[in-house]
Amino acid sequence: MTLFISICVLLAASAVVLLVWPLLRTQLGPEGDPPRASIAATVVAALLPLVGFAAYFANSNWSWDPAKQTAPDSAMDLQRMISQLQARLTQQPDDLEGWKLLGRSATVLGDHAIARQAFGEAYTRSKGQDPDAIVGYAESLLISDEREIDGRAAELIEQALVLDPDNARALWYGGIVAFRRGDVPLAQQRWVELQNHDLPPDLRQIVAERLAALGTDTGSPQPSAAAAPDDAGPGAVRLSIGIAQDLAGRARPGAALFVIARRGDGGPPIAVVRHSVGAWPVNVTMTDEDAMLPGTSLSGGGPLRIVARISGGGQPTATSGDLYGEVGYDFASASPVKVTIDRIVP
Repeated sequence: MTLFISICVLLAASAVVLLVWPLLRTQLGPEGDPPRASIAATVVAALLPLVGFAAYFANSNWSWDPAKQTAPDSAMDLQRMISQLQARLTQQPDDLEGWKLLGRSATVLGDHAIARQAFGEAYTRSKGQDPDAIVGYAESLLISDEREIDGRAAELIEQALVLDPDNARALWYGGIVAFRRGDVPLAQQRWVELQNHDLPPDLRQIVAERLAALGTDTGSPQPSAAAAPDDAGPGAVRLSIGIAQDLAGRARPGAALFVIARRGDGGPPIAVVRHSVGAWPVNVTMTDEDAMLPGTSLSGGGPLRIVARISGGGQPTATSGDLYGEVGYDFASASPVKVTIDRIVP
């Protein structure tokens, strides 16, 4: 910007010289009158820069806010880049890296339809042999429909892990896939391996919480059930969990208490939290952060079915002899909802 201003000043000075010099060479006014040429030259020298800069400031769209100078509209820049990429890929459709870049850019911008199409092209062009293209394609399917975690997306994740067992994103989703099909040891293995990667702090915390819910000691302290936030938001599931009197003696203090949320029409768990048995009732708040699949909204798919289960083996999957209770949860109803553990898994 300093260079631009310097050039403007130089141009203004040049214009003044070009106009003033001829005026100064003209004859002076009648005797006794002020020198007209000098007056004209003075007026031109003073007004020309002022008029020029005033016109620039009035019509320029340049922002003089330093923050705006250093932080351009990244969304517009990204949209422009996406448009350019799309145009180039129509001419060079075999550019695998270009398709992946288009998919990532569209994902950041929130245009999931373009992302899905781009990663699909990358998957096809690589003949299913590029792990990043495979995971990107799976992720774009999941963003569009979370049920894909049990369908095509799950197949893609497993395919990516065969090609690249250490792919961080594939390990994360692979843990979810394994858990949802009941293979808890494999889910634990994948998430433990994921912890060896350089993860952002928030994702590292999520992985630690998921492992803790599976009974894996990660060394990270877990929040107490009594410390559930009251301001978790309207989409939170608030529960008060108690136990039938005739079963209370079978629930040893410190045993693992799993709270599992499923859609009202059944299917695999969409959220799981783990607490320890203590004084009854146990108050639990589940939020979208407890969802097995990031981006899943607990309230976005209608009523839920909540199961509270005391696990004898410390695992979230049910085994014979576990104590449990279940209840339907409708977000339109009052909270908290009471869940009574009153049954035994045969």
